Amino acid sequence: MKNRKNDTLETTTAMAAAGALVAATSARAAEAEDKFLAGIRSDDEDANYAAWSTADQVEPSVIPALSELLASKKANVRKAAEEALKNIVHSVGKTIITSNLGANVGRPDASGKMDRRQLVVMNLLSLLEGKRQEIEKTTALRHLSLIATSDAVEKIALLANDPILREEAVYCLERIPGKTSEEALLGALSSASDEFQPRILAALGHRRAEEAVGACIEAMQSSDREIAMAGMKAWARIGIAMGEEIDFPDYDSLNVWQKIEFDDSLLRYADAQVEKGNHTEAQGIYLQTLDREKEHLQCAAIIGLAKIGTAEAAAAIFPKLESADNTVRITAQQAWARMAGI
Repeated sequence: MKNRKNDTLETTTAMAAAGALVAATSARAAEAEDKFLAGIRSDDEDANYAAWSTADQVEPSVIPALSELLASKKANVRKAAEEALKNIVHSVGKTIITSNLGANVGRPDASGKMDRRQLVVMNLLSLLEGKRQEIEKTTALRHLSLIATSDAVEKIALLANDPILREEAVYCLERIPGKTSEEALLGALSSASDEFQPRILAALGHRRAEEAVGACIEAMQSSDREIAMAGMKAWARIGIAMGEEIDFPDYDSLNVWQKIEFDDSLLRYADAQVEKGNHTEAQGIYLQTLDREKEHLQCAAIIGLAKIGTAEAAAAIFPKLESADNTVRITAQQAWARMAGI
């Protein structure tokens, strides 16, 4: 009985000591945070610098308070808050490795604690909620684009069709690696307004999201030329052959700049097919382009055909060796020499 009482007393004492330690640690952290924020709020620019230059050493819990200072009426305070947030984000961005790209935001690590990067992401995500000012949410999205992982996508995607924040939200999603962000962009596309669909299509194209090929081809059928061309540009960047006939936007209905984008997209797609070994489809595009009037298109076609190097490609290049256009003729001669191994 006596031993049991002693054990209980020792356990109680240990718990009290642990509690006291936690309280003392929290108090020190709160004191350090207050001192840090005082430096950021100071009218003295030297004090501002001394604070924000050490922001990577403060707890991420300071992020919401820093965010509020982004709207300060004092320019030096705004600048200090901006630099402090950058410092915090960049300090954790350096430690991200490929194996962490799918890490769950807020999920404990192996030792049962959240790592610093997760804490920073969690605090930045909290800025997207409630009645925070636009500058706070915009800044949070910019920083999340650098360090967020797939598990942050759901909260960010909620803003993909927000009339004010949608551009920043899509930019953020575009930079987050993994299929989850691509799926979020596709989901946003289905509910986006006509004027914003081109931006989301551009993001999917830049990501080379293979799952978006169908949506890009569908967009090309739009009567809205901006949407149609955005779909074509994204389709070309992704560069996946669907093995089906594609109806492109009506060339004659396009404006001058859209016609340039049309030609560029076809050539970009053809180049992608060459890289993938799909020479037959690429050659067909190059042969069509070779008959165009503009010299830069003929030159691009010649270069592409030379890479394919088939007898049919060589036969198409041969007449251009005597082209009246100096640039086309020189390009053809150089391509012919490469094909001949000279």
